[in-house]
Amino acid sequence: MENAHIQWAHDVLKKQNYQIQCKIPDIVQDNPWSTVYRFKTNKGFVFLKKVPSALLLESSVITLLRTEFHANAPIIIANNQEQQCFLMKDAGIQLHHYYKKSFNINILIQTMLSYTSLQISATNKTQYFFDLGVPDWRMVNLPKLYNDLINQESLLIEDGLNKDDLIKLKILESKLSFLCEQLSNYKIKDTFGHADFHDKNILINSDTGQTTIIDLGEVVITHPFFSLHNCLHMAKENFSLTDNEYDQLQVSCFEPWLEFESQQNLFDISSIINQCWSIHAALGEYRLIQSIHKNDFQKLHRQGRLSRKLSHWLNL
Repeated sequence: MENAHIQWAHDVLKKQNYQIQCKIPDIVQDNPWSTVYRFKTNKGFVFLKKVPSALLLESSVITLLRTEFHANAPIIIANNQEQQCFLMKDAGIQLHHYYKKSFNINILIQTMLSYTSLQISATNKTQYFFDLGVPDWRMVNLPKLYNDLINQESLLIEDGLNKDDLIKLKILESKLSFLCEQLSNYKIKDTFGHADFHDKNILINSDTGQTTIIDLGEVVITHPFFSLHNCLHMAKENFSLTDNEYDQLQVSCFEPWLEFESQQNLFDISSIINQCWSIHAALGEYRLIQSIHKNDFQKLHRQGRLSRKLSHWLNL
């Protein structure tokens, strides 16, 4: 049945005394790796998310984050493994849209500090995530993951790279290995990380100010500064932060890590991450591409999802 997941959502909500005010839900997101529907009910909005099987671990990750780490993650109403979907309570609007009305750097700082606290708490509990099937992108494994990606020559050429680019990518393997080794020499350990962490994957309740991390099917175990760098970079781009605002944001986000390294070392770590973050981002895109149906995959050809990020690495 084509809409079996929607019928399932209707049945679950009815059993839990939700009154759906419009039988056909709105589609608020529709791409090859997820479709999100919004039901208007007597208890507020409820969201139904349907994902490919490779990303279905999201509901389990959310449950783990809430129960074991008391993290600000979505509240799940129910999930359906067979239909590859789950229902969530409303958690607000994207921080990205909220900031269009009024930018407040302190909200982002507090969100980042909360996120960092989660990362530090998860440092010695990474096996919990591995048991759920969360990918292992620790620094010791990143060069192999890179090698696997750059060996997808047909895919990369179709995405916009050329043969000379592929040769250079192979030459740069040793550089990536060196950077990963450098990162491993510091006291900041690999831990939980959102592979696509930015202001569009953070929701805020306009009434309470509570923020919630979403799109948790894209989590990995990796160096925590990759997601930190991504969020800071996107904030600077999206909200035209001045250099002073960016520096304030970065220093504030460093604060919890001062327990492990000096501020100068944290800046040095950030500098290393800045050199190889595009590899991490490309691996995230590759993971999404691998997760979707072959027919949907064809739609992504020649969109430059991989080549744009790898070009940044090539041009360093």
